Amino acid sequence: MVSDMAKSEKSMEKSEKPDMKKLLENVKKGMVDLTSLKFSTIVGVGMDEETHAQKVTLELVERNAIPDSMDLLGIYEVLADGPGTIRSFT
Repeated sequence: MVSDMAKSEKSMEKSEKPDMKKLLENVKKGMVDLTSLKFSTIVGVGMDEETHAQKVTLELVERNAIPDSMDLLGIYEVLADGPGTIRSFT
């Protein structure tokens, strides 16, 4: 039988972890709003070792072309906090 204390600790750990889906949606929307570029794909997600912020790498379409395979894509590295608020990007 799990004690109330253990249940409370597990519940707290779960709530402190960032919701990855929400984080990615917020970063994606934030970058599209900031740059006015079209979203292409998320390339990677991780933790920045220096700042301990979430690091999301994504591609945005910088220039459309015909055919689509000739689009010019830019790769952006975004540092965000837990809920996906953008702190910086390069």
